[in-house]
Amino acid sequence: MGIGEVAAFTAAAVWAFSTLLYKRFSHHLNPFELNVAKGVIASALMAAVLLITWDSQLPTSQFSWGWLVASGIVGIAIGDSAYFGALRNIGPARTLVIESLAPAIAGLLNIALLGVFLSFTAWLGIILTTVGVIYAVKPNQALPTLDQHTFRKGVFFALIAATCQAAGMVLSKGALNDQQVSSLWAATIRLVSGTLTVAVIVAVLKHSSLQRAITLKGIDKKGWLFAAVFFGTFIGLWLQLISVNNTDPAIAQTIFSAAPLMVMTMSLIRKEHITRNMITGGLLAFGGIVLLLSG
Repeated sequence: MGIGEVAAFTAAAVWAFSTLLYKRFSHHLNPFELNVAKGVIASALMAAVLLITWDSQLPTSQFSWGWLVASGIVGIAIGDSAYFGALRNIGPARTLVIESLAPAIAGLLNIALLGVFLSFTAWLGIILTTVGVIYAVKPNQALPTLDQHTFRKGVFFALIAATCQAAGMVLSKGALNDQQVSSLWAATIRLVSGTLTVAVIVAVLKHSSLQRAITLKGIDKKGWLFAAVFFGTFIGLWLQLISVNNTDPAIAQTIFSAAPLMVMTMSLIRKEHITRNMITGGLLAFGGIVLLLSG
């Protein structure tokens, strides 16, 4: 297991931790506002690190810039906003099940956009991991009934999120294949592009407030939001780009999909209820990841 896979596991862990924190704010800020808030804070952190380290490995090729900007718009502006929208409409359980399609989508986009094919063993690992995660996050009890409009809207958002997040990973790989770019510069360009796009959308939409998203006026316990952004977006996005820079995006996306299992592990540590489905699904997903890495 190389640096790419280690970075992917670490990214999944920090995203799992930050997910528990983001839940606190999903009903105080709408998806676009929350996306802008996390993007502004994380962009400032990345800019500070770039200044301190004097990182000069920024992209010089217009193709690399194009790949990274497209990755930010697709993966962050559209993908993350759709993810937050899905959470609000159908809840985390249904959203995570649909999000489990992302590794397979990344594998197909990898073939279509980059012409890179995975081995049969790797594909088997992706399928087994996806099945394991779906089984693990399957609710033990019946979920609350939703009206048809809300359900369809939530499923649509979740499908868009899974597709865009997978596409964002593959587009980032295209940029990193084009020339040598530092992972921090790649993450910064991707994040700033996505955040600016969402900020424009927020400024246009009347039911969203750009000022509220930036100032967080009226939001309690902002420290927890800063912690979620620091770990989940600043550290997590940086690690994702390190991972994609050093391994196949489909493999990285599959390892990222283990984040729900890490949330469950944290729940176990906190002595919360763990079901048989969680244990069985977790073992299946672990076996899939082992196959994936061996393939």
